[in-house]
Amino acid sequence: MKIVITESQYRKIINEEKTQIEFRSEFLNDVIVVVVFQDDPLYDKVKGFFDDYGFGFMVPGQNLIIIDGEILVDQPDAKNILKFIEAHEISHVLLGHDGPRNQKDELEADLGAYLLLQKRGYDEPIEMLLHHFKERHGVEFEESMLDDIENRLQ
Repeated sequence: MKIVITESQYRKIINEEKTQIEFRSEFLNDVIVVVVFQDDPLYDKVKGFFDDYGFGFMVPGQNLIIIDGEILVDQPDAKNILKFIEAHEISHVLLGHDGPRNQKDELEADLGAYLLLQKRGYDEPIEMLLHHFKERHGVEFEESMLDDIENRLQ
């Protein structure tokens, strides 16, 4: 099943009733994804982590990903952005990234996200990833980059 969030949950992203959305990751079933919005009391507690780690992060030892819902508000492609961030964070987990954030890990997580999204037929998030790949990593995307990551994800 491709759609993980319901239409009513999606409306929370694009409307004013923003607090929190929670769902089980389709990429790694034992991981819960929580999208927090500015009006949620949790937001103030995690905002510093968004500043440090980007749009989302995995909570160590908790099987929990927290995503900044504010980046999704008023975005016409919010579902695609959300799906990319989920796949990116799950890739960190699957690739065993557990240290401080670095460029190599971020590149690998994007490549892992590409593969996870491709496996489930998510074309729009992949297009978005490829559009921003050079800007994010300073190199052009090449299919040969996927070989090592694909082996490590299996």
